[in-house]
Amino acid sequence: MKVLVAFDNSDVARKALHFSLKFRDVFTEYIICYVSPIAVGTGPSFDAYVPASMYQQGESGNDEVMESAKSMVESISIQATYVRLDSPGEQVARVMVKAAEDRGVDLIITGTRKLTGLSKVLLGSVSSELIKLSRIPVMVVPPDGL
Repeated sequence: MKVLVAFDNSDVARKALHFSLKFRDVFTEYIICYVSPIAVGTGPSFDAYVPASMYQQGESGNDEVMESAKSMVESISIQATYVRLDSPGEQVARVMVKAAEDRGVDLIITGTRKLTGLSKVLLGSVSSELIKLSRIPVMVVPPDGL
C-alpha cells in the first residue's frame, strides 16, 4: 500500500508524519509531499517584480521543509520518496490530489489545525479541500491539545 503524507513542517504536519510511521508495516511506500504555495509569476525570471534574493530565500525554506521530513524518518527503514511541488495559482489541495493520483497512492494522510471562523475563511483549510476533492481516502490527524 502506498501512502502520501502531506508535509509542510508545521507541528500538525510533523504529527501526521509521525502518526503515519506507526503503520510502516502496512505501507510499502511513503511519498512525503510538500506543496509550496507560491504566487503566480514569482521566480528568478520575474526578478523585476520579486527580487531574486527573496525567491532564493523561499527556495532554501522549501529545502528545509524536505530536510526536516528526511530527518524524521532517516532512522526508520522505510521506502520514502520526497516530492516538492509548486502551486502557482492553484489550490495546494488540488496539486496534492493530482500528485497522489499520478503516483497511484492508496491513502493520503494530512494534519489539520482545526481552523474556525475568520481564520478558516482567510487561510482556507487544505485538509477540508483534500476531503472534498480526493477520490482517494484521506486520513486527517488532529492537532494536540483538543
